[in-house]
Amino acid sequence: MKKLIAGVDLGGTKISAAVASADGKLLAIETIPTLAHLGVSKVTDRIAFAVKSACKKAGVTMKQIKCIGIGAPGPVDPKTGYVNNPPNLKGWKRVNLKKIMAKKLGKKIILENDANCAALAELNFGAGRRFNTFIYVTLSTGIGGGIVIDKKLYTGFSGSAGEVGHTVIDIDGPKCTCGKRGHLEGLAAGPAVEKRSKMSPEKLGALARKGNKKALKEIDYTGHLIGLGFSNIVNIMNPEAIIVGGGLTNLGKPLFEAIKTTVKENALAAVKIIPAHLKKNVGVIGAVALCL
Repeated sequence: MKKLIAGVDLGGTKISAAVASADGKLLAIETIPTLAHLGVSKVTDRIAFAVKSACKKAGVTMKQIKCIGIGAPGPVDPKTGYVNNPPNLKGWKRVNLKKIMAKKLGKKIILENDANCAALAELNFGAGRRFNTFIYVTLSTGIGGGIVIDKKLYTGFSGSAGEVGHTVIDIDGPKCTCGKRGHLEGLAAGPAVEKRSKMSPEKLGALARKGNKKALKEIDYTGHLIGLGFSNIVNIMNPEAIIVGGGLTNLGKPLFEAIKTTVKENALAAVKIIPAHLKKNVGVIGAVALCL
């Protein structure tokens, strides 16, 4: 019987599950709403349903699945299997997701932070293939990161390395989703941009493409804040590249120009700042890569 692997990308709004061949080729993907407000038990049931549904789409059985990788929003401890109170999964206090899903699906489970999964996806299949050392950063509803050193994921002592969004940019700044002040995520993630500009990032981008000065000014400021965060990364880690993904990258060239200008002004070493290659399914591709 041909052995296959599966991957799950657990988010606050949706769950994506994929079935892949042993070399990482995707055979089928199933995406369903998370319905996070229903609580841990219902959401983990939905994860199991998504995996089984992806198997059905691929025309395979659960018996053929050898391993399931799961990417979950942090804080995540891959060693113990705990997800501990992520901002977009309310009520998830010390949930042993690895143990729960192993019981529900009867398979080997590998758990990792979702941003680390995205870094793995870029390392194996995307822009990270040509670098030995890089930082992946996702700019979206939140800001997260994954660190790759010598082609290997670095997760730190307890699995929380790479929390780029929680570096302090302005000690007197607004409260972050984690409850602390002045973090990059609280200043430059999607909700912060929307609150400051009084418009969605999508509308902001559309206006900027028409040359709207107010929209361009906001994007420039957001890029400056992100660039300060990236400068800290460069000065501490000295990576070859920072690979940038997530929905905010749709703000396009003005955002990247502002980021690069700020990094050039504040970082001590040069670094390549490039868009991620993988877009829509990067999380679930990375979850699959956990099993490779």
